[in-house]
Amino acid sequence: MSVVQRERPAPGDEATIEVTVTEDMLVDLGGRRIHPLYATAAMVRHVEEAGRMLVEPHFHAGEDATGYAISVVHERPARLGERLTVLARATKVDARECAAEVEVRGPAGVVGRGTLVQRYIEAGRFDGG
Repeated sequence: MSVVQRERPAPGDEATIEVTVTEDMLVDLGGRRIHPLYATAAMVRHVEEAGRMLVEPHFHAGEDATGYAISVVHERPARLGERLTVLARATKVDARECAAEVEVRGPAGVVGRGTLVQRYIEAGRFDGG
């Protein structure tokens, strides 16, 4: 039986995740609550998750991906309980990597935007070492 390898995401392909801002996503630094708002660190995690959803369905047998570069700008606050949509849209894709523009939207508009690059690697490359 042969495995049919799927193509890479195409520029314009999108993946989204939905999140609700919870206590553990608020700005806490050094064990102190700094602001009762959605933290940039949480945004970075959610952007990475959306990016993963973009590339994962297209992995070839024995393949994985890892984050290579990320840049986000936090444009507006989001508050506890707000529902956010995190979008990753492929912009440049080749055999080595997938670049995406990312956007986080809430009820009041864009919360953040930026870019994400993931590099394709051999599955298990970083296991046990």
